Amino acid sequence: MTAALACLCTTLAAQPNFVTPLPGLVATATGSLVISVQDPVHTAPGKVLVQWEVSGTDDKGFFNVERAAYKDGPFEPVAILRQEASSARFTDEQPLRGNNYYRIKWVHGSGLQQFSKLVGTSFAGDLACKFYPNPVDNMLIIRSEQPLELILTDQNGKIRTNLKLRSGLQTVDVSALEKGLYIITLTQTETGRVLTEKLVKN
Repeated sequence: MTAALACLCTTLAAQPNFVTPLPGLVATATGSLVISVQDPVHTAPGKVLVQWEVSGTDDKGFFNVERAAYKDGPFEPVAILRQEASSARFTDEQPLRGNNYYRIKWVHGSGLQQFSKLVGTSFAGDLACKFYPNPVDNMLIIRSEQPLELILTDQNGKIRTNLKLRSGLQTVDVSALEKGLYIITLTQTETGRVLTEKLVKN
């Protein structure tokens, strides 16, 4: 009976203890690892900057930057960086159209890994605006879902009109412009996307 109890206790003690780590927190050889990732920033037209920091451990590993169009995935790796310091950054030069969700996966040399929290941003698939009529007589109508910068240049490249426009429906008085061909450039101030077309003034 005593041998049976001893055997049973030994078996129970040998069972592995599975603990699911909290997001961004994992026990390492030297402590608890915390991955702090910042919200993505639109740096240049069509580019996203992701930055993060790691604290709580001196262990080195690799950072996998993973991206998905939906919060629940599927995620794909877009960069693998060797951990050189406690902070790192990655510029996504070809983000997805629409939503972009990012997470950082820290991978230790032993195979231990942990994910950061999920952060996201979005890009319009196309420049969500239009202008009319074209040709135009006196008033140009512009409809946009986002704030815009409007630049009108003549055939010599001289800027004739430069305006900041709010989102929604707005009109621009072009009656002072001479008849001829112009280039209209509309730039989304939030995403940096640009629309450039010819505009004819009657």
